[in-house]
Amino acid sequence: MNTSIISLTNVSRSFTSGLGKKIEILKSINLTIEPGSFNVIRGESGSGKTTILRILGMLDRGFTGDYDFGNHVVNVQPDWFIDELRAKNLGFIFQEGRLFNHMNLQKNIAIPLQLHARKFTPGQTDQTIKSLVPHFFGNNKNAQILQLMPSTASGGEKQRASIMRAVINSPSIILADEPTASLNGTLKNEVVKHLQSLCNNGHTVIVVSHDSVFYHYGRQLELKNGELKEISTHDAKPAKQKTLSIKSPTPTENLFWGWKPRASMGVLFNQIIQETLSRPIFLSLILIALIVGVCQVSVFSSVIIGVQNYVDDAMTTGSRLNRVEIKPKKQDRSQQNRFPVKSEIASWDNVDDVVPRRITLARLMTAQKEVNTYTVMGLHQNDPEYNLLEFVAGGTFTGNHDQLEVIVTVALLGDLFDTLESGETNYQSFIGKKVGIILLQFTKFGKIKKETTVFLTIKGIILHAEGGRQLYLPNTTHLVFDRYKMDRVDKYSLPLNDAADTWQDQQVVLDMANFPWEDSLHIYAKEMRDVMPIIKDVAKLGYKPKSDIWQFKWALDIQDTAWNIFLPLLILIILGVAITVSANIFTSAKLRERELALWRVLGMRRGDLVLTQVLSTVLSVTLGTIFGLAMSWVIVEQSKSLLVQRSAEAAMQSAVKSTQNFDAIFAPVSQFYLWIFLSALVIGIIASLYPAFRTAKTDPAKVLQS
Repeated sequence: MNTSIISLTNVSRSFTSGLGKKIEILKSINLTIEPGSFNVIRGESGSGKTTILRILGMLDRGFTGDYDFGNHVVNVQPDWFIDELRAKNLGFIFQEGRLFNHMNLQKNIAIPLQLHARKFTPGQTDQTIKSLVPHFFGNNKNAQILQLMPSTASGGEKQRASIMRAVINSPSIILADEPTASLNGTLKNEVVKHLQSLCNNGHTVIVVSHDSVFYHYGRQLELKNGELKEISTHDAKPAKQKTLSIKSPTPTENLFWGWKPRASMGVLFNQIIQETLSRPIFLSLILIALIVGVCQVSVFSSVIIGVQNYVDDAMTTGSRLNRVEIKPKKQDRSQQNRFPVKSEIASWDNVDDVVPRRITLARLMTAQKEVNTYTVMGLHQNDPEYNLLEFVAGGTFTGNHDQLEVIVTVALLGDLFDTLESGETNYQSFIGKKVGIILLQFTKFGKIKKETTVFLTIKGIILHAEGGRQLYLPNTTHLVFDRYKMDRVDKYSLPLNDAADTWQDQQVVLDMANFPWEDSLHIYAKEMRDVMPIIKDVAKLGYKPKSDIWQFKWALDIQDTAWNIFLPLLILIILGVAITVSANIFTSAKLRERELALWRVLGMRRGDLVLTQVLSTVLSVTLGTIFGLAMSWVIVEQSKSLLVQRSAEAAMQSAVKSTQNFDAIFAPVSQFYLWIFLSALVIGIIASLYPAFRTAKTDPAKVLQS
């Protein structure tokens, strides 16, 4: 029965030199290792000792032949399985200790426990280390020694810490690569005793060394000319000695093919900080790229959003920046069709709608029993104006506009109802209330012939209307009222039915509304950018177009300029940040590949390395973005203050007071800081993923190379 814990059968390994010549390092090696045994592989430098140790440590899989580790055939196992098998069962001791310089000895020793996600509290981890200390450092000044940094510890102290790190996780096999190479005679003997003690406690020990201090204990093998031969065996292990068995990976550890992070958050957090601070030049490059980029993006975003807010506010308070208005030509005023070009204009690609209008006056009784006159405009079905009204209660007119309804502004409510208190009244409570419009008929000599009050139901309440207007009527109602007021011979009577709040006689309504009433034509552009071309084309037809766009064109020009600069700038910033992040990770990984490989050998999963690289990038991006947003906030606020000051100075020097709020073109950074912050994080994470995955595939075999 085969009781070996390791078995190599006809294992060969060759490399290709820089000149293309094949160099065979190992030739048909056959080796069996018994559990709990002490094995020494001798050989001169260059004989292939490190190569065979890398194969035994499952760090080099480019060999031919068979490798059985316990009950597992190493040759056919996937990467995640090999990583888990190595992490659970192998402890590595390296030349000169190979400790992490940014951690003290105690933290270095604790790494395997933390990487393997043992459910130990920090106190339990410290207690485990404390229980091992007397076996390696004696009982004097243990605490002080473990707090030493590797740079201040002696060679012997570092090597003993390295041995403690190798056994802290109770691996079944200890692989030692020239563990006494840099030590003097006394310290060499101490290392040998420690390894002997580990073997007596059940660990299987394999030492690769050409140091004669190991030649008188355990099984002796010699590697020469690529062939391995057993020389002798000393001090055979006791027959009933307890040995540590192989721990096999579990199916759950195959989650995400071994890319799932495993290390404790404490280790990962320390590694993230180390990843960030250990590369100050690259960190500075990322910070500079992000601070400058985020600041520029934020300032231009402030201008673009600020101008849009300014324009939207102008639309809400009465300006119609996407509308062009024309009046009938003199020769068309007496015609039934006052705008013969209406169909032609409606066919233009940049025109969304063409609507004839009539604007007249309406007299209303206020809450103080005073009669005030307001301008009123009629609205059609599916009228584009509905999209420009900001309703605070109610909504559009009913159905076919055949009801006696009205839409009023909040300001008009204050005139009509003395119960309105700003900020306290529920506007919805006014929906359905009545508004009386006073209609006057005059004689041909200009005297009042008749006065009629018609009551309309409030259908909607809006914040503002254009040009100081306070109310809108259904267009048919509007035309009936105007025709009634123009009636000098009592041809028409209002076809009212007050009980139903609707017109009683629809035929009379149609007759009254049928007259050349269009006193203006409103042309709605599909986009605000289309207004200027429409103005030019309408002028070519002989009309004099009117538009509110002129008083806001300066803001639109600023927005256009900002967009033209912003888009290519944004592309450059994204590319710059992405390239900086990727180059940072690639270059840093190249400079620190031995350190990263050592983490892998000690049991860090590839997923842990990816996570630390990505989170380190997130930390750098977060810092750079915060500083960039802070700088942009200062620039925006200073710019707004400067514009306010300059506007005030210009107003003092001019007799005409400016109505333009130039500082409004800057939106507060707080409006979009979260969007920029998240965008920067996404760009940083995406840019870091590929190099992080490439870095995680660093060959850990390089750690054991001489």
